[in-house]
Amino acid sequence: MDKPNGKLTPIELQMMLDDFIKNMPFQIKYFTESAKLYKARFDSLVAAGFTEAQALQILKARGLEV
Repeated sequence: MDKPNGKLTPIELQMMLDDFIKNMPFQIKYFTESAKLYKARFDSLVAAGFTEAQALQILKARGLEV
C-alpha cells in the first residue's frame, strides 16, 4: 500500500490475485487432507460410543483439537 489512505492499487490487487491462483492447488490439497482428518475424528468418536449428533457437536466445538 503506497497510498496514505491505505487502499491497494490495481497492480497490488492483481499481484494478490496472481499469488492466490498460484497457491490454489496447494489449498485444494490441504482442504482435501483436512477433510480426511475430520472424517477420521468423527468416525472415531462414533466408534467410541458417541451418537453421530454428539460426534458432530464435538467436532464443531473442538475441531481436531485433542
